[in-house]
Amino acid sequence: MTASALFDGLIDVHYGFIWLHPEERFGEIVSGSPFAGQENGLCGAAIPGLLDLRTGLHTGAVPVRVVLVDSEPPLSEAEDVVEVSFRPDQRVLWFGGFDDGDEITLPVMSYRARWSATAMDAGRDADTVLEEEAAPDRYELCFWPDADTRPDQIVRLGSKVAAYWHSTTTTTDDPES
Repeated sequence: MTASALFDGLIDVHYGFIWLHPEERFGEIVSGSPFAGQENGLCGAAIPGLLDLRTGLHTGAVPVRVVLVDSEPPLSEAEDVVEVSFRPDQRVLWFGGFDDGDEITLPVMSYRARWSATAMDAGRDADTVLEEEAAPDRYELCFWPDADTRPDQIVRLGSKVAAYWHSTTTTTDDPES
């Protein structure tokens, strides 16, 4: 399997949000319903060409790796894993939070996207990390070619935070309850 790293670094999150979208389409994520009709609440792909991702950490820099592989990879040891079908509508996409991010280039074609999360509960417990502190949670977004459009899927559930976000596709209960 051939892998190409599209991004490997820290993303500043606020409210635990990360997005992948054409820069001019940011408003569609904020005003739209990126999780409409989905089972999972960690990787919203209901708005074509956009992804809305969740982290455990509320505010601070989280380590994220984005990779493109040529075929479905084996599952990592991540506690929480979800998959969605995704097709970007342009090659250059903005990947980041509200005010920090980077451009990544992804060929325009159909993909399966896997969002893998490790230590989301620890990120939620930390809530905020300062510039000199390391976030306890980490993430990987992996793309591979997949012409079949399939429903989203919760592949692995291991954290209370992920369980909460999955429940928000149908309820609005607080994870602290």
